[in-house]
Amino acid sequence: MKKAVRVFGKRRAAKTTAAFCLAVCLSGCLGGVLQAEEPSGYYDEFGNWVQESYSEESGAETAGIEDADALAALAEDSADASGGMDAAQDVSSALIGTYSVGAGWTVDSDASTEEKTVYKQDAYVGMENTSTISCSYMDTNYSVLEYEQLRDMLTNNLLYNNVNAQISTSAIYTQAKDYLYIVIVDDSAQEYKDVYHYVVGDYRCFCVEVREYRAEADQAVADGVKTPHEVGQTTAEEFTWGVA
Repeated sequence: MKKAVRVFGKRRAAKTTAAFCLAVCLSGCLGGVLQAEEPSGYYDEFGNWVQESYSEESGAETAGIEDADALAALAEDSADASGGMDAAQDVSSALIGTYSVGAGWTVDSDASTEEKTVYKQDAYVGMENTSTISCSYMDTNYSVLEYEQLRDMLTNNLLYNNVNAQISTSAIYTQAKDYLYIVIVDDSAQEYKDVYHYVVGDYRCFCVEVREYRAEADQAVADGVKTPHEVGQTTAEEFTWGVA
């Protein structure tokens, strides 16, 4: 079966774009209140003359301005003042990469979210209590050169949230020579173990989280195929960052 390949990214929200959209909105609103065909206008807060006129071609009122940048700046200031637009659109820079999950694994749409894509073995898609490989990414406060601080932060978080589990760590490099940090969280009281793979980039990580059920792993070994843990680690090792 052909491997599932996904291009992975996060939407970019640019303040300039927000300002431009608001400028267009302001332009439409200004034009919408004009009733007379005679040109009229006003001075904006930047001291620029805004001339309003009627457009016969479109049959609708339009607003003209001597300095278009001033209107964009006005829209940007308005967005900052309201706070609402930035709060809704201020997301981190695009983090893009390409990865593939091995043959026999399919996206489970019901289990996936906007932030995380969940894969299950073909025969178990839609089922609960089965092994999963989840791919996502996250922003961090650390550059590649600060990977040790990132490693400590990730490990401490997992220790704090899994007090009864045995934690083991290791580190290798991806095929693209990026630092790959691996944390295994194994609570013997559970019928599964969790394995976290973090491909480290500048202020970003690509994450492959594997929940491997012990019975399925044993069966994979008996069948001579890769365990869920091995499939997930291969996904992480083959990951490559794209251009943000």
